[in-house]
Amino acid sequence: MHFFRQITSNWDEHQVAILRQHNIKVEVGMDRFNIYDLSLYKELKPLFEEWEVHLDFIGTDFTNRELLSAEYCVVNRWNTFGFPMPDNDRGYLHNTYETKDMCGECEIELVQKDDFRVRKAPKYPFCGLEWIFDEFFVRTDLYEQIFKPLGVGCRPLRKYKDDSIIDSYVQLVIPVIDEPLDLSTYEFQLCHKCSTLKYEPKPHGYFPLHEHPLPYIYKSKEFFGDGFRAFRKIYVSARLRDLMITKGMTKLGCFVPCASPKELSIKNQGLMEWRNVGQKGKMAYDNIIVSSKS
Repeated sequence: MHFFRQITSNWDEHQVAILRQHNIKVEVGMDRFNIYDLSLYKELKPLFEEWEVHLDFIGTDFTNRELLSAEYCVVNRWNTFGFPMPDNDRGYLHNTYETKDMCGECEIELVQKDDFRVRKAPKYPFCGLEWIFDEFFVRTDLYEQIFKPLGVGCRPLRKYKDDSIIDSYVQLVIPVIDEPLDLSTYEFQLCHKCSTLKYEPKPHGYFPLHEHPLPYIYKSKEFFGDGFRAFRKIYVSARLRDLMITKGMTKLGCFVPCASPKELSIKNQGLMEWRNVGQKGKMAYDNIIVSSKS
């Protein structure tokens, strides 16, 4: 695993010339580059601040071996196939969820009461919807082959216009674990209305794992997101992850490996130094990039 900083800006000729003196290849105009050398990043950080570079993200490169050796991963990327319907004024909320306990500020405490409606059937074997970050839909044949034998439930997906069931896809019914995570290294937002915490959504380094994870697939107890986004992280076991990859449902790079509470600080050794550059003792609140390399 290697940490890096991805820097993006609209560079002028003077800035490009200075960066090239540090062997950084960048073009005039909007461009980005990664810095893997912490000493170099510390040296250039004052310049980035002077140049008002706002897109300065921390990232993690995992090797395939690190990903495949993890007993659990969180799903970090997936294809989307449209919006839940009706999409005007977020009308799907009241059609699909029980909203009597929903916080009007952060939309936490939604409980699904009905099937999702969509304009048309998905085209991906495994996918999600825009605005919905913790529900997945799979082809019915893949559900029967992979998820059903593992005891994972499902519910129908429907067409919006005529309310008919889309036989070729189902929604996975994913349980929520009741065990809390140690998220002490993650920034959070406190909703001023309901006092619920929402944690920084982007993973950095290995993601925290529960001491007693549920089998195969489950959701975190905690919520993640910002603004109106409020969603739970979805965990999958190594067995299910490998089945999903083998069946062409997703790719290895779409996962982030997890580590148990005892292993997490060791696995993520060096991360805080990258995060705290230039923060004068205060943890940075970064967007995070996660990628994989062989």
